Amino acid sequence: MHAVAVSDLHGNLKLYALLLRIAETWRVSSLFITGDLAPPGGLRSIDPEGAAEIVIRQRDFYRRELIPLLESFFHGHRHTHVYAILGNDDCAANEELLLQFDRDCANFHLVDGRVVPLRESHQMHSMFPDEIPLLHVAGYPFVPPGAGLLMDWVKFENRLKLRPPGVDPCADPSPATLRAAPDARPTTTIAGDLADLGQCLDSGSDAPVDYAPERTIHLFHSPPYDTPLDWVPPAGHYEFLSLPDHVGSVEIRRFIERTQPYLVLSGHCHESVVLGDYKTTIGRTVCVNPGSQTHLDVLSLVQFDVYRPSRMKQFFIHAD
Repeated sequence: MHAVAVSDLHGNLKLYALLLRIAETWRVSSLFITGDLAPPGGLRSIDPEGAAEIVIRQRDFYRRELIPLLESFFHGHRHTHVYAILGNDDCAANEELLLQFDRDCANFHLVDGRVVPLRESHQMHSMFPDEIPLLHVAGYPFVPPGAGLLMDWVKFENRLKLRPPGVDPCADPSPATLRAAPDARPTTTIAGDLADLGQCLDSGSDAPVDYAPERTIHLFHSPPYDTPLDWVPPAGHYEFLSLPDHVGSVEIRRFIERTQPYLVLSGHCHESVVLGDYKTTIGRTVCVNPGSQTHLDVLSLVQFDVYRPSRMKQFFIHAD
């Protein structure tokens, strides 16, 4: 029943190793990683060659570092399952590599645009059907514009291309950005996807899943807008525009208000855990952003009981 949520580890192997040691010590059954798995690209200009180098660098990280680390851990910890999505700093061109690892490894689940059973709940439900609910995990990696030059996992909020208050409504980020996967340009919006999320979700090789938000743990890379989870350091003004202090997704917030999911886990906004909080509620739904202190080699994590998600604790643990 012990679960842990982290986000935005950005390829920090010290923190990945620490996370797995904690999973072993605490006997964690479900480990959720809400995006930005790989080292950041550090794009400073619109350079397709630079984007190709980032794809290679991140692919090498997955092949040589992360996948072997997880394989070694799972060999002795069959009870632990990892559920992950990619984030805006992760190149979409490498998604297939992680999907192949998902197919090869029974304990790793990449849930980008997918819904899968929460393995522990299905095992426990078979023994305690009246006490343990059947839960699922769904993932949605897309974020609104404004998160950097890499646009693989960026979509406009809606077809009007509206921005949150304080963001220039005339600015189009597309010409000044690039996609490491050029064919990945989205044809839908966040609002369009979330209008009927069940139709967008793939259950993969698992048996067909009857998607129900109230029985599903949702992994979003972007937190809901204008909450303690999407605070960023005050940016002041640019000319006559007031730059936003909240950079989450309006449409994800509307989705939560409308459907009241079982639990929402997010990431993306590193500093919100310091400037705001690591959890909030929208209606009946508990929403979480563990934050990230990767640059300090500090693991920011949230520990909770998947069957009583309001029971949570925040931890900051240094890797040294």
